[in-house]
Order: sequence, then structure tokens, then C-alpha cells
Amino acid sequence: MGIRALSAKLALRRAAGKVSCAPLSLPLQLKGKSLLVLLPNTLHDLAVVKKTLPGIIRLFGEESVHLLAPPEGDIRSIFPSKGVRLITPELGAVGWNRLPSHAFLHRMQGYSFDYVFDANIAKNDFAARILLLYPAAVRFGAAGRLSLPFLNLEIKTRYGRDLGLMYECILEVIEHLSQTSTTLSS
Repeated sequence: MGIRALSAKLALRRAAGKVSCAPLSLPLQLKGKSLLVLLPNTLHDLAVVKKTLPGIIRLFGEESVHLLAPPEGDIRSIFPSKGVRLITPELGAVGWNRLPSHAFLHRMQGYSFDYVFDANIAKNDFAARILLLYPAAVRFGAAGRLSLPFLNLEIKTRYGRDLGLMYECILEVIEHLSQTSTTLSS
């Protein structure tokens, strides 16, 4: 493990120690609530998320969905600016240890989100740190990579090899939880 990875791991552990998860109250209220989608780094995964975007918009409404671009590349060719609220990290948004800079974290604290969907399948320390900014939000994603306190709703699916089906499964679970009438605590 290099010094960069060790520094990122320690910083994430320190930030995670300060976060506690709020209990989930069902049914989840989706319409009119704000959603942040943490986009993955690879072009293939971005294209799959783009195909899933109509389902996300159907659940939350177009005006409520924000997409956080990965800091490594320009995604405007994949996600056109029309109809999509795109948050793009500026130059210098990533520190030497590949975590968000303090300035970028401060910028993101200006946003308030009720839900955060981590669309990353591979390890992504940048996205993991962003997840910790919103402890009151319902933070969901695929099971197995992150757990509490990063995600308070991990969704395990048998479609691990087919990314599109996995995203659809996650959205289906969220939709079903919006129709349930019990209370869960994390």
C-alpha cells in the first residue's frame, strides 16, 4: 500500500468516525426529494448509468436529480447539460491522496440532498468521502464494497456481472421501499 492510499484510508476512517446513520423511515418519500448520483469513473459504466437515467428521473423527477461527475474526466459528451443538473469538480478539486479537496467539500456542503445513489462498483475514495457529507440522507448503492456509515442501504443483487440490470434492480428496490409502510433502523 502506497503513501497515497494509506493517507486516503486514514482520512476516510477519520471522517467515517464522525458520521452516524439516521434510521430509515418507510415508506421512502421520493417525489420532490433531491437526489445526488455519484457517477462512476469508466466510460462504459457512465454509458450504463445514462441508460438508467430515465428510471431515476421517473422516480425522483427531473428537477430533483443532480449528477456528480467524476473528477478525472469531462463527461459533457455523455451527459449533455440540457435537462440534467451536472456538478463538475473544478481543477484542483482532488487532493494529492485522491480525496476531495477541502474547497470542493465546502462547495458540496452548499447542496442539500435527501438521497445519494453511489453508482460506483469499483473502489472510489472520492465518492466515499462525498457520501459522508450527507449523514441525514438515505445513501444507497450496491452491497459488498462499502457499508455503514458510508451506505445506510446496501442492495445486493444477483446481477453483479450485468451493470444495467444491477442498476435497474437497485431502482426497483428503492421504488418498492417507497410503497412500504414499516420502519427500519440502520
